[in-house]
Amino acid sequence: MLPLLRCVPRVLASSVAGLRAAAPASPVLPFRQLLQPADEIKEERKIQKHKTLPKMSGGWELELNRTEAILVRKVAGETITVTFNINNSIPPTFDGGEEPSQGQKAEEQEPELTSTPNFVVEVIKNDGKKALVLDCHYPEDEVGQENEAESDIFSIREVSFQFTGDSEWKDPNYTLNTDSLDWALYDHLMDFLADRGVDNTFADELVELSTALEHQEYITFLEDLKSFVKSK
Repeated sequence: MLPLLRCVPRVLASSVAGLRAAAPASPVLPFRQLLQPADEIKEERKIQKHKTLPKMSGGWELELNRTEAILVRKVAGETITVTFNINNSIPPTFDGGEEPSQGQKAEEQEPELTSTPNFVVEVIKNDGKKALVLDCHYPEDEVGQENEAESDIFSIREVSFQFTGDSEWKDPNYTLNTDSLDWALYDHLMDFLADRGVDNTFADELVELSTALEHQEYITFLEDLKSFVKSK
């Protein structure tokens, strides 16, 4: 079942039009009626795959700050930190021009929502002066491709060095876009990440973790929205 507020255009087109005719005097009433009868929170909890967040293998420690997640691992005198944010991490799938075929349930046609966030890997040596920063993402044509076992499901987009004392990254620091990088060096960087536990297995588990976290936050959002709309 596609979550109610993730297909608002279709719902509003059919439901709100009728509600306006029934109660034109109150602009808030349609929204209240839209949320309460649907019992969307109950439905979302029913289809929730993970009641608790899945754990990452490889000794990663997880820190959460609402929509931001930080994974930390120490290996051979290095600290590897992976940071990602679930906001805007689900590609849009709604197509208003398509309707379910006769005799087929709508949920059977809807793809499973998967969170594929960009993530940043920072590698810091023991001296702690500089961090090698690799900005990674999931190319759309690689996610979910199970038949290509040797293909990387994530890519490095940018590489830079940052001073670890900086609270924010500085624009003057040189940043290399991997589009202009020699492929041999790019492969070495991918191997560098794999040696530190950031490989396809890690990327798959990160998607599972991010998807579970996004769904958890979405349910919390629905609960907050319902409470806000009902309050006077």
